[in-house]
Amino acid sequence: MPSDAHWSGEFGTAWLGFRVVPRSVRIVAVALAVVAAACGGSGGPRDGLEADTARFTYDSRTVEVPLTACGQDGNIVLMAGTQGAVVLQVEADVGDGGTARTGVTVDMGGGEIWGAFGTDMRRAAAGTISEVRAEGDRLIVEGTWAFLDGDLQPTPTGPTAEGRLVARCPEPDQNAA
Repeated sequence: MPSDAHWSGEFGTAWLGFRVVPRSVRIVAVALAVVAAACGGSGGPRDGLEADTARFTYDSRTVEVPLTACGQDGNIVLMAGTQGAVVLQVEADVGDGGTARTGVTVDMGGGEIWGAFGTDMRRAAAGTISEVRAEGDRLIVEGTWAFLDGDLQPTPTGPTAEGRLVARCPEPDQNAA
């Protein structure tokens, strides 16, 4: 996929408004390296999450999605993945005040879309992003996900769900052939 491709129509999910950065041109973040060193390595917590995978939890339900793209530029982390009908998109700011500049959507297929957008995102705020942080090679976003319509707007009487996103995106092995 070219580096300037947008996810807007490729999977039928509305566009979050960011570019997907392919793994081959992923920029290794100084912030993640510092956090990894502080945690004693890039492994982070031992939660069984495979490399290049995101785990999205809402209420008591969990879905794991392989990441097809992830990257970081400064404090901004971009990730996307798909598994069958499920499409995940993340734009997260791991800097100070990053909760206002973070957005997550997970389209489960069949009209079931969950997500949250901070107040400084380009689209209207939805749900609540309560915490955004990096731990080793993991991005963690916690919040209250809102049930969204096809235009990624919260439904007026739609449910909400407490949850978290944990996505593992390790640095590529520079010694791999």
